[in-house]
Amino acid sequence: MASTPVPGSRSGGYPVVPIAIVTVLLIIGGILIGSITPSILPPQASAEAQQIDNLFQIMLVIGGVVFLLVQGLLVYSIIKFRAKANDTSDGINLHGNTTLEIVWTAIPAVVVVVLTILSWNVYGALFAPRENATVIGTAAARFNWNFEYQAPLDILPYEVDVSTLPQAVKDDLATDNLVSFKVPQLHTYIGENVELDMQSVDVIHAFWVPAFRLKQDVIPGRVTTIKFTPIEVDGALYQGEYNTEAYPLKCAELCGAAHGAMYTYVNVHRTEADYTAWLANMVEQTIFPPPDPALRGRLLLSSNTYACNTCHVLGDLAEFNWNGNVGPALNGVSTRAAGSRASATGQDPNQYLYTAIHEPGAYIVPGYNNLMPVLAIPECQTWDIIAYLRTQTADGSAPTWELDEPEECVTAGGPGGPPPGDVAEPSAEATSEATTEPMSEATADATPAG
Repeated sequence: MASTPVPGSRSGGYPVVPIAIVTVLLIIGGILIGSITPSILPPQASAEAQQIDNLFQIMLVIGGVVFLLVQGLLVYSIIKFRAKANDTSDGINLHGNTTLEIVWTAIPAVVVVVLTILSWNVYGALFAPRENATVIGTAAARFNWNFEYQAPLDILPYEVDVSTLPQAVKDDLATDNLVSFKVPQLHTYIGENVELDMQSVDVIHAFWVPAFRLKQDVIPGRVTTIKFTPIEVDGALYQGEYNTEAYPLKCAELCGAAHGAMYTYVNVHRTEADYTAWLANMVEQTIFPPPDPALRGRLLLSSNTYACNTCHVLGDLAEFNWNGNVGPALNGVSTRAAGSRASATGQDPNQYLYTAIHEPGAYIVPGYNNLMPVLAIPECQTWDIIAYLRTQTADGSAPTWELDEPEECVTAGGPGGPPPGDVAEPSAEATSEATTEPMSEATADATPAG
């Protein structure tokens, strides 16, 4: 006698309607879980963030369906098949279900293939060539970030007599007619296609901007690249300098004792004109430095362009976060350079400080390890730093030794300077010519100081 089919089921006994209802509920639940993506992540501050978030949302929906299915089956099994009171017998011996095995193999395989295709499309978009991309040389060192920009002199709204500029600037202009300068924070503007050529000068670091959804390892001996385009968003986390939207840039790879201090900001200017005005201001500061080398050295160290502040403490620069404890304190370093350090090394104060900057392993201060990397500080900037450190005596008195800087650095302050009056906005031609280039290969093995 034939069995009567169960209402709402196929003749094989599978309850079609309940399965369909459960499937719909699982999909709805997965979509609800995926919909929380915007609330748990920082604002989307780059075009790439939108692509990555879309992919992540799809993965979260699929993951939510799987999570609800597994947990639902677990709860159902606990309730449905729990042992009855006083039942000490063994459970039913079940072995094999071809249909079930095909289903749980085929569905994950399809999901993996789909996610692979979507991920590959996003990956290709992230690394695709960008039209008119601005290339910025980026150096990562324990424990700071360093960004190199280049711009032409005609970005300034007035004529500059090159013959009056510091020798280092003239040498720089002779190479490619561009003025180079380094800053510890990344600057860009909304809509600019940016490409970073990144180099590590010591250990592995990782460039990570959560609001951009971008992370890229920075590996010693290699140049790694990351590309992005900032977009306008509401609710930026910080208000940066120069009226910018600022987003934290962190190192996501444990790189040493002060890894937690290795962060800076990406400053996104609202317009290209604002960005160009900042660029012109930095060019002006570069080509017209103060004539006093000690003042130039203090300005350089207080800018934290190099990583000295993350390893050393110096009371005169305490307001600029000079509170590191990895290296010896620099308070009173001028007195020690002329006293105990001169006795220990046989060098005069100028030679000792110069060697300490460029060959930090030549003499290790007792009680400290050889952790300071080799520097990439240009020659005249090195002597500016020495001139400033010369003023840091133990008792605050005048230094007892003379500065022995090279002639080309002595005149680095030079005559000239910007004309008086307000500075006009740079021309459109200057804006179009303000480009950045990657760091030269010569800097690949050089490292900022710690």
